[in-house]
Amino acid sequence: MVPTVPGGFRVSQTKLDRRRLIAGMATTLVAPAWIPQRSEAQSSFSFVHITDTHIQPELRAKEGVRKAFDAIRVLPEKPEFALVGGDIVMDVNVTDRKRAEGIYDLWQEAAASLGIPVHYSVGNHDAFALGGPEKLPENHPDFGKKWWMKRLGLSERFGSFEKHGWRFVMLDSVRIDGDGNWWGELDSEQLTWLDDLLRKSGDQPMVFLTHIPLMTIHGLYTGGTTQAMTAGTIVKNGKAVQEMIRGKNVKAVLQGHTHVVEECAYLGTRYITGGAVCGEWWKGPRLGVHPEGFGVVTVRGNELTYRYVSYGWKASL
Repeated sequence: MVPTVPGGFRVSQTKLDRRRLIAGMATTLVAPAWIPQRSEAQSSFSFVHITDTHIQPELRAKEGVRKAFDAIRVLPEKPEFALVGGDIVMDVNVTDRKRAEGIYDLWQEAAASLGIPVHYSVGNHDAFALGGPEKLPENHPDFGKKWWMKRLGLSERFGSFEKHGWRFVMLDSVRIDGDGNWWGELDSEQLTWLDDLLRKSGDQPMVFLTHIPLMTIHGLYTGGTTQAMTAGTIVKNGKAVQEMIRGKNVKAVLQGHTHVVEECAYLGTRYITGGAVCGEWWKGPRLGVHPEGFGVVTVRGNELTYRYVSYGWKASL
């Protein structure tokens, strides 16, 4: 039977076959859009956020860091790398060279035991000879963050890398002047670099790492709900950075410095403060309620989940 089309007109079988062929070709052309995306197993990966270890010879800190890193090595998520958010060592900013060398040796021994790549942001305690018995001039090759870079084998104090289609950005949030003062701020050179990076990012998902928080509510529960935070607690030009990332696919900013476990979100970006491996500087949980720990971050496709892991440390004073 020769079919008809709306309106009652008859079409030949040859024309019908031709139409079916064309329809089939059209289906073939659009088919790739229907191909399923990579499986969850293929598009998933995990990493750890480690901050504020404050390793030192005292207070069993070396033992505590080792216990934390032992816990990381047996995580079911099997993290591929670590983002280390600063203050890896204790007070090398105000100590002598011999002690500073020894404390950095402790850190590097511990970091090597992780067995995964480690990426850093600098903390205020990591910078050498800002004061104390061996205060150095600003132009000295070992002053401040230059020592931190030398000991960790870093060529830049900020930077980024790509993994599984995600961009990870390590910021330098610690400003230092020639008198050895420090505060939270991103300098103009870094802001220019970051602006260029963001312009080229498109819709690529990103994670930022910073020591001093870009956004935090820490002051509300430690100082008072109407008390402003100082540049010693929060990045003073954090608002400008938040405006730069507005409309970009920055999934999370991982922070440290205050040693609390905290999260706030704004315009689709999560600002996660990741506690501290050392808790209250190896004297117990921070503020009595934030236990010693680290963060585990898992990415599935375009989404990110975070959990804080307490590794069971008990301080002994």
